[in-house]
Amino acid sequence: MDDVQHALADRLALRRLVDTYARDVDRRDTEAVSMLFSPAGRLVAHFSPGDPGSPTVRTGREDIRLALVDGLARYLGTTHVVGGQVVDIGVDGDGDRARGDTTCLAHHVYDRQGERRLLVMAVRYVDDYERSPAGGWQFAQRELHFDWRDDRPLAQR
Repeated sequence: MDDVQHALADRLALRRLVDTYARDVDRRDTEAVSMLFSPAGRLVAHFSPGDPGSPTVRTGREDIRLALVDGLARYLGTTHVVGGQVVDIGVDGDGDRARGDTTCLAHHVYDRQGERRLLVMAVRYVDDYERSPAGGWQFAQRELHFDWRDDRPLAQR
């Protein structure tokens, strides 16, 4: 495989990684999500749009898994629609490291006092990736930013 084919294969693998994260979150398969991170991986969350304050940081697969279990518990269901992804492979000259920015619309259905509601958030992930010893890509750090949110009653069928 030549350099162009390697670069294309890496880009496809990194896109698959972010898509798999979204799919597994929506399935509530928190064990599978946690395994997308390196053993010392970090999930960093900035929960308020535009808030540069101190983020919530989870480190290691088990801490990430437990945070996802807790965070998803309030929702009846979620749907994450992954948008654009821009990646740079070979961060600091290391072909086993990459950095990326991924956009997503995250839809959350929940119940508030008997009323079903829909919370939609524009999410931006700033990711650091590393190639695992087995050769696949994983998150070294996934930093979550909320750009805006819309919370409204869910339309009835």
